Amino acid sequence: MTKQNSKTSYLISAITLAVILSGCFATYQNSGFKSVFTSLSNCQAFTDRTDPNSTPYKVCPGVAGYQLIVRKVGAGRKSIEIRPDSQQPFPLSYQAVVTKEMFHLGEQAEWRVAELSSGIKPVALIAEVHAHENLDEPDQVTTTFFAVAKISATEICVTDVIEQQKLSRVQLQQLADKAQQRVCIRTPPD
Repeated sequence: MTKQNSKTSYLISAITLAVILSGCFATYQNSGFKSVFTSLSNCQAFTDRTDPNSTPYKVCPGVAGYQLIVRKVGAGRKSIEIRPDSQQPFPLSYQAVVTKEMFHLGEQAEWRVAELSSGIKPVALIAEVHAHENLDEPDQVTTTFFAVAKISATEICVTDVIEQQKLSRVQLQQLADKAQQRVCIRTPPD
């Protein structure tokens, strides 16, 4: 093979590889999923009249008829419940599956939604959980976790708890887009 043919062959291989890789990226980008954000601070406050302590909670608007309920789950901690179409809410129980230590929630939650011809359908929720694990410095955030919850017709639950620096935002969104195929976390963290 001549030097010219070798260079041409290499160039064709490189272009082919680039086209294949860009096609894979374009397929993911156009996969029909997008993000919609819900503020966890601008929500309507209510009081649970069935609770003997009259514990307050907040209802935040979501997407496609879904709502988020932010409820106190212990001394200074709050977790999220997902309520589909005014049905019974599904508690995500961050105090049981993310961290046993003190924590607070981020300012917003990210819905991953599938874009369908009939509208959008939520498939997952990503929320930030800021853990305060140092007893000597209780106000210090020691670890920020992303809690990924799947939203399916049969289950709504946390499937993954990822430390903030472990995945890029795109990788986290890709994980959330596949959450419906993942199993629920049932055991508390170590």
